Amino acid sequence: MSSSSSKRLRERGDRSLKTAAWVVGLFFAVSALVPVLWMLSSSLKDNKSIDAYPPKWIPSLPHAITVTLDYSGVAQGNPEFYEKDAMKATWFPWMKSMNENIGEVVVRGVKDGKLLYEAKTNSASFQTGQPLIVPSTLFNEKMIELKLPIIRERGLSSFDWYGEKGASAESGGVVDAGKPLTSRFLEFYSSSPLVAGKPAEIQESKSFWRLFDSYLTLNKISQETDEKLGFFRYFLNSGIVTAASIALQLVFGGLAGYALSCLVKSKRLKFLLVMFFLATIMIPDVSILIPLYLTMQKLHLVDTLLAIILPHAAWGIVIFLFKGFFDQLPQEVMQAAWADGASDIRTFTSIVVPMSVPIFTIVAIMTFVPVWNEFLWPLVVSKSPGNWTFTVALNSLQQQTSVRENTLMASSVVSMLPLLLVFATSLKYIEKGISFTGVKG
Repeated sequence: MSSSSSKRLRERGDRSLKTAAWVVGLFFAVSALVPVLWMLSSSLKDNKSIDAYPPKWIPSLPHAITVTLDYSGVAQGNPEFYEKDAMKATWFPWMKSMNENIGEVVVRGVKDGKLLYEAKTNSASFQTGQPLIVPSTLFNEKMIELKLPIIRERGLSSFDWYGEKGASAESGGVVDAGKPLTSRFLEFYSSSPLVAGKPAEIQESKSFWRLFDSYLTLNKISQETDEKLGFFRYFLNSGIVTAASIALQLVFGGLAGYALSCLVKSKRLKFLLVMFFLATIMIPDVSILIPLYLTMQKLHLVDTLLAIILPHAAWGIVIFLFKGFFDQLPQEVMQAAWADGASDIRTFTSIVVPMSVPIFTIVAIMTFVPVWNEFLWPLVVSKSPGNWTFTVALNSLQQQTSVRENTLMASSVVSMLPLLLVFATSLKYIEKGISFTGVKG
């Protein structure tokens, strides 16, 4: 029989098994990916689109509205008067249409063909300031006088005053009342005596960059709690806690595993120590919460990052994993090092560690995930917002009734990014570590 006609031997059912494996794998991949994509899409939507039925996957571009108000004939020349009028022309009609997908409102004031001022407000600032500046649709003259200092202090709206130095600005008189948002703004200006300027032009366009304002809103809300650093402070705290915990686990767990594997000669003592470390896994974290808090209180570490870090200094399961991996390393290499006069620490750092990169990577990731996502212990031990980790900050964010759904979705996306980054960059080490720790001999 020629080689071309020979057939490769296959086990019966081999193709069916592979097909089933692909189908099952694809099903779980899609099941995991769909919620992530929906969360990412929803973080870019307005609230109306999130609640729409049937569901909308592709977010709509926010509207950018530019309003030109004509002050010809108005005797008032005080810049503060115009700033108040610009704020009324921005915040009041926006509040009337707060459920619409508005990304930015620009108000330009002109007088006798000269540009007096230009005020800008984006949706991130509006969503952050709305509960405080315009909590309801009941407007009056006194409201902006009380709220203007807050708008200035928190930078919710920008106001550039040009006065007599303003450039020539001729309005084309374009007011397309056929567009819903333009019609709403025009109706407000026409029916309300609160705004002194007369609408000479209203332009409505789409703004791509305003899609990401939910992420800016997330940072602005955090700045309200923890000053200028905003949400970065919580990420920084989580990063410090996680990095320190990983470092302690690698050092203490690695040294303890090395001692159990290579230095403790008594089999009985080794067995007792291993059983002791394994027994610590069976203790529920909740049961030691109060003793742990009292310990930190005695050490005067409550409301510090160190109090969050110390309970993660060494885990029994980590020591057990290190010990199991070190048992598989060639003992001849370490014995040769000892024969040459190398100390135990020198042997560990120069020989054992370079051969154990996979297990160190596995332990680092195994520590990273629970510490990064930990919520209960940081919530109990940290009181001031400056020491919150991002999980505690997210919980505080979700408790605020004024926070919109797209901002909550944005916070979930941001919290997920470090996990994806770690797994994407460490995948080959994870596979190698599993292959080493899963095969004996």
